[in-house]
This record gives sequence, structure tokens and C-alpha cells, in this order.
Amino acid sequence: MNRNEHYDPSLVTGFGIRLAWATLEMMTDDVKDLQLLVSGSQDDVDDLRIGVENGRLSVSQPAYGLSTRIATERWMQVTLRIPRDWRGEVQASTMTGLMQVRGLSGTDFSLTTVSGTLRVNGLSGMSVTLHTVSGLLDVCGITAEKGSLRTVSGDLSLYRGIFRQLKLTSVSGMIVAGLDEAFEALDINTVSGAMSVQAPIMRAKIGLRSVAGKLKTEGVENTEDGPAISANSVSGSLTVTRSGSPAASDAT
Repeated sequence: MNRNEHYDPSLVTGFGIRLAWATLEMMTDDVKDLQLLVSGSQDDVDDLRIGVENGRLSVSQPAYGLSTRIATERWMQVTLRIPRDWRGEVQASTMTGLMQVRGLSGTDFSLTTVSGTLRVNGLSGMSVTLHTVSGLLDVCGITAEKGSLRTVSGDLSLYRGIFRQLKLTSVSGMIVAGLDEAFEALDINTVSGAMSVQAPIMRAKIGLRSVAGKLKTEGVENTEDGPAISANSVSGSLTVTRSGSPAASDAT
């Protein structure tokens, strides 16, 4: 069954999406209306609660779907096609489903998965929060004043990032951060995962607090001025590399 809904973008200032096991994709496109497209079995599609209230487009999937639907291996796809000039707040969460976001611009973004992969390609906002538990966090092309990216056991990969302040957190997952511009402050926290940072900087104030981990720099001088990089870990090591250096070229 397919369900297609259309909304005037001038009347929608934000999204609130809560899904259990459905796959979610949000993208900008050359469209005039906000388009919500849902594909799946009739019962599953009918279970969705969809509506607009006080400028907020809400889509929610009942939590009981986790126990009653996964066992039968059902599938449902929720897709939002958004005009390129739309700006607003986005809050979206899934439990086990894949979440993909492409080309969105807005104010504040909060995207969360539990075991599903969170994949972002092109995102611009004032504040960006991306969280997973065991799912992979794969991010490319993101610009924000402040960012918080967090995983528990999933790996965290960030490429082509532009931030003023950024916080990266993991427990056992590996953290790889590639930044396109100099930043003000970068805060990294892990327990056992390795940490790697690439940025177009020649100097930085780098601090690593770790029991067994070590600090390595390539093309970046550790000084008392410049961007601040603060890392905390139990056993994870930190590598900071200047973009364009031989070490950075070898890494790519």
C-alpha cells in the first residue's frame, strides 16, 4: 500500500518523527510542496499517526510494532521530499530502522537511532545532534555552529565537517573526524575506541587524558594557542593530522 500526503511548506515549521522499525529517508528535491510518501502493508501504513499541529508535521509509529512486526519480517519505507528553500527544526528517531538524510538546511536538528544505521550526506543548521547506540554513524558534508555526534558501540565517521564547536563521543566505537575548516573547540570522549582528527590547521592546543592511550601529531604543532582539541579516554589513542600533509594523503 502507498500513502502520499502533500503539505504547504509555508505552514510547516518543523518535523517530529518517531518510528519503531520503519526505514526513514529525508531529502531535499525540486518540489513545491512537502511530500510525505509511505510504502508498506496496509495494516502497517494505517498504524502510522500523521498530522500537522501548530506548524509541526508529526509522524509516529506505535511502539508495539517492535514486537508484533519484526517477527513477521515486515517492511515499511517513510520518505520526506522537502523543497530546497525550506528551513525549520527537525526531530527524528528510529529504533531499528535505517535513517538517511540528504541535503537538508534548517535551524536545529536532532536525529537518533538505537540499532539502525544513521547516514547523513549534506546537512546545514545552527545546532546538530546525531546519536546512535549500536548503529553506525556515517556523516559527510555537514555545517553547523554547534554539533554533538555520539555512539555507544557503533563507529563514528565524519567527513567534510565545518563546525565552530563540536563534541564527539563513543564508548567502544572508533572515531574518525575530517574537518574542512579551522574550528574553535573540539571535544572527544571514548573509553576504548581510537580517535583520529584531520583538519586544515598548523597548530592547536591539544590535550589528551588517557590511562594507556597515546597522542600522535602529523603536521600539527601542539601549542598554547590555536583551536582547542580536548580528548578523554581510558585506552584510546589520539592522532591529529593536518589536512594536505603526507600523512593525511596516506590515510585517504
